[in-house]
Amino acid sequence: MCPVPDTRDRPLLQGRAGPAIGLDTHRLADGTVIAVQDTGPRDAEVTVVLVHGWSQDHTSWDDVVELLDTDHPDLRVVAYDARGHGRSDAGPRRTGTVDQFADDLADVVTGLVPAGQVVLAGHSLGGPIIMAFAQRFPDLLRDRVRGVLLVATSSADLGKDVFGLSARLTAPAIAVAPVVTKVRSWSRARVNLYHPGLIAWAIRRGFYGPGAATAHNRYRTAAQTSRSHPATVAQLVDEMIRLDRADALAVLDTVPTVILAGTKDGLCPIAHSRAMADAMPGAQFVVLPRAGHMLPYERPAEVTDQLVRLATK
Repeated sequence: MCPVPDTRDRPLLQGRAGPAIGLDTHRLADGTVIAVQDTGPRDAEVTVVLVHGWSQDHTSWDDVVELLDTDHPDLRVVAYDARGHGRSDAGPRRTGTVDQFADDLADVVTGLVPAGQVVLAGHSLGGPIIMAFAQRFPDLLRDRVRGVLLVATSSADLGKDVFGLSARLTAPAIAVAPVVTKVRSWSRARVNLYHPGLIAWAIRRGFYGPGAATAHNRYRTAAQTSRSHPATVAQLVDEMIRLDRADALAVLDTVPTVILAGTKDGLCPIAHSRAMADAMPGAQFVVLPRAGHMLPYERPAEVTDQLVRLATK
């Protein structure tokens, strides 16, 4: 007979998106409980902390985590579901902001990795979250962060040239988006969608580069979007439309930073990465030809290589 685990002192998830089997939990400062995948030695000299994108979760890093755990067992890897994403609680209403997510990142670093150095990696919206973290916690950045990896992301004007469309075509959509997202933010549903297959077929152009939009990749991307919290991700759409974290780049440039971009990224076109590289003379700009937006799935080896380089500098 299997022993019953003792959960008396462990924060419990509300079960918003189903059981978080095999995951740890962490209670944030405002009481929100998040799901955490924590692998590697707890006393590691360097911990890699992975921040996922909008409507995604820690599983977007699965292929990278597997490579790190297999080839670099000396590194600790923390990949967590942000509030309102994956298996994590949604938290209080109207807390779906980039600043709040940056505060949560600082909470994860100080609460789960109280000692040693960290390498931060942010994919898509995870990039602006790290930028906001740098602005709000410059001392923590200086004292604890060994390096930063910005993956397929942007610091400003996100959405104006999405899917390679001109501003003339995207402007009307941006204008009506706040109305749509406000209505969606009133939703009391716990998850976006119960049947990921309904949207998996559409996840192709822009998300993935040529040949990378396999059924497996499309379905696991759709599954993450489906289990994210409607009100949280809706509020974040408004945040992304107004995104301007360009001022944070000068702060980030004080630590070793790598900007990783795909030439076929339709959600965060490569021009955004070039703009960040121009504003950060100390950063390394790495371009992956024919790669799309979901680089942790498309090019896990290249993403892992950059993380290891930052961790071992």
